[in-house]
This record gives sequence, C-alpha cells and structure tokens, in this order.
Amino acid sequence: MAKVYTGKVAIPGDKVEEYFKLVEEAEKKREPFRRQLVQLNEEFYEYLLEKYTERTARNHSTIIDLFIDFTCRQTDVESIEEITRGMVNTHFKKWWKRKVWDSTTPDQLRVALKKFFAFLATEKGIVNEKAMKGLR
Repeated sequence: MAKVYTGKVAIPGDKVEEYFKLVEEAEKKREPFRRQLVQLNEEFYEYLLEKYTERTARNHSTIIDLFIDFTCRQTDVESIEEITRGMVNTHFKKWWKRKVWDSTTPDQLRVALKKFFAFLATEKGIVNEKAMKGLR
C-alpha cells in the first residue's frame, strides 16, 4: 500500500552525505513518473483553456503542479492508479496548509483535483476510483 511521508526525520551528522545521496537516487528513480504527471498537467491546462478563462485554467493547473510536487516528494507512489483517497484529500490539504501561503480554499483544491482526475478518466483513460471517491 502506498505511503505518505509525514513527520520529522533525525539524521546523525555523520550520515548526512549518505542521506543526500539516497534522496538524489530516489528523485532519479521517480523522474519518469514526474515527467508523465507534468505532461498530463500541460495537456490538462490546454483542455481547460477550451472551456474556461485563462485565469481559471492557470489556477487549476498551478494547484495540480503543487499536487505533483506533493505526490513525488511526500509519497512513495509510482503510478497514478496508486494514489489513494487520503492522499488527494486529507494529506494534500494538510500539506498545502503548511507549505503554501495563499488564499486558496480547501474547496478550490478539491475542485481542481476533481477536474484533473475527471480529465484523466475521460480524455486519457486513466481511471482512479479511489481518488475520485475522496473528492466527492
């Protein structure tokens, strides 16, 4: 089952270099997944431009950009299908509240994520029922 990394990590001073090396290796391993998500977000932005104003499309796309960062740095998922209900709902909202300073409401986060996962299902054939249930 996919995990969300929360909390603090204590790294002994003599292990810092080893820790940074492991982080770098993990980022290299996840780079293809990140590139896939970024590409899908670019397509999502173009899709939104057909229906909404540029401002709305940009707002939704920016939220998804940060969701990609959250997913790639704070979880161990390696595919869209592994993203859980709690990741798109509780964990992402808590992460957003701690890390992002803006006036975006939890409802705006939910709407952007819901539109993104609906786009994936209808336009790309990538269905994640668990995530969609968390966004209702």
